[in-house]
Amino acid sequence: MSIYSCTSDDETVQDVNDNSSVVTTFTCTQENDGTTTKAALGSEGKILWESGDAISIFDGNKANYKYSLGSESNGKSTGTFSGTGAVTGPYVAVYPYTAGATLSDDRKSVSNIVLPDEQEAVAGGFDPKAALMIAKSETTTLTFKNAVGFIKVTPQFDCKKIILRAADKKKPLAGKGTIKFDDSDNPYIDFTGSKELSYSITLSGTITSGKAYYIAVPAVTLSAYWTLTFVTENKNYMRQVTKPITFARSIALNLGEFTTGGNYWVGSNGIVGAVKQVDLGLTIEQGGKKYRVIFAKSNLTTTGLAENESDYGDYFAWGAIKPWYSSIDKSKSPWTATWEKSGGYTEANAPYYNNDSYTKYTSDGEILKAADDAANVILGGDWWIPTQAIWEALVNNSTRVRDGGFKFTNNDRTLFLPEAGYVNGTLFDAVGFAGYYWSGTAKSRTSAYYLQLYDSGNVSAQLASDRFCGFPVRPVRLVAVSANANTEGYNEEKDFEW
Repeated sequence: MSIYSCTSDDETVQDVNDNSSVVTTFTCTQENDGTTTKAALGSEGKILWESGDAISIFDGNKANYKYSLGSESNGKSTGTFSGTGAVTGPYVAVYPYTAGATLSDDRKSVSNIVLPDEQEAVAGGFDPKAALMIAKSETTTLTFKNAVGFIKVTPQFDCKKIILRAADKKKPLAGKGTIKFDDSDNPYIDFTGSKELSYSITLSGTITSGKAYYIAVPAVTLSAYWTLTFVTENKNYMRQVTKPITFARSIALNLGEFTTGGNYWVGSNGIVGAVKQVDLGLTIEQGGKKYRVIFAKSNLTTTGLAENESDYGDYFAWGAIKPWYSSIDKSKSPWTATWEKSGGYTEANAPYYNNDSYTKYTSDGEILKAADDAANVILGGDWWIPTQAIWEALVNNSTRVRDGGFKFTNNDRTLFLPEAGYVNGTLFDAVGFAGYYWSGTAKSRTSAYYLQLYDSGNVSAQLASDRFCGFPVRPVRLVAVSANANTEGYNEEKDFEW
């Protein structure tokens, strides 16, 4: 089997000043001694310590010290970790070492622990940064318990990412939290009160056909309609599950094998139901074929569509599949946010920006691919960020009025776009006064086209903006129209494949 391992490349340091030169050594094992059981993590093999592993040790004074694995313990289920500073018990330890973690006064919880929402793909294993464990002891012998569970997926095709996404924002899947103990003395991650939360986890890297991969998850139950998306270069495969799922501590839950030909992928509608789609009767030609343009009824969010057509949704940089903040405080103006990327929406944070230039989508007219299209990644099916041509069709073939936003009307049907403003750096600007909606079409090496809704009531689909700015997204999908079809007799029920 594949060996599970826990690694860290940090050098040995300690968090507080300590004048003692005494070296203390801890003997560390994992529950079940790392041995496989049907109920234990690693049902295919052992969990072994590996060179570079490090742990946080909290001594009797609650100071946080970094202790590193001895070279003689590499590849073993029992390891020795050594360092200076933690010389008085009782002890609490956390894996992996976490700078800034703090032990509570009652010594029953450790805060400022992060379960990452971006995890590295390891064939046959998991990202060690996500393998959170905790131990407590009166002596220097520590037995670690897993604070997370795992899901196992085995794609039968190469891909770039695997994305686990909750159906709503009720149960966080990752972020900053506190490791606590339940009544049975088993650890779990409590995200209560945290502003740094994520409702999806992305496994990234080289994901090879036929290999098993594991994603670390908290012990939570996700409501029905959670999704698992496999991202390839040109297509995304989304599986939506209509039943809840429960993740348990120290359990590796096998979700099975996935093939591109499976009948479990969502259809053209993705996760968007009939009542969340608007057909204005607009058509465009693309690749010599004619398509009807179907709009989503509301703006894109990290987990799907906003509940109401007037909701602003989330803000995305061009080519980014998630916002660069974990939460927005809308209680005062201007809004503030908890940023996941330092500086917010800046060029340095932009996708494919490296060494003062962009490395992808550098020609006028290039269209975002599936892996970089937030609408397709989040909604699945045939949903995309509109191209510039689609925004042009909306502007040129509909009437519009400004009424708390912009109402576009054609064939007695109306599409509403709220004036959600935009984000530049950490500044939320023009919120409630103007609208900025990305297209999926690049303009130049540094910019992309967008739809502008002016506070004067005018609109334009000809403008371009820096890719790093945060704009809302209004998804669309295209339905092919037969060359001989009577568009007035267009059958929604049939063509939408409900």
